[in-house]
Amino acid sequence: MEWVFVSYPRVRDVYIDGRLSGRTNELLAAREGEQELDLGRPLDYRPRRRIAVVTGTTSSTPMRIAFAPKP
Repeated sequence: MEWVFVSYPRVRDVYIDGRLSGRTNELLAAREGEQELDLGRPLDYRPRRRIAVVTGTTSSTPMRIAFAPKP
């Protein structure tokens, strides 16, 4: 099992490979390998999605992925 931490200024749903996997600003479990992450609708954030290769993480050293509000 791998770990990711998706940051965003507000609490939003986080989708990993199209499945609801948790909320922003919380530690999330993920499978190892290439993952597509997004925050769902509305599409008021950037980038639209992130693709990350998640490997070698622990709960104390998760992969950190950031999204930002659209200007």
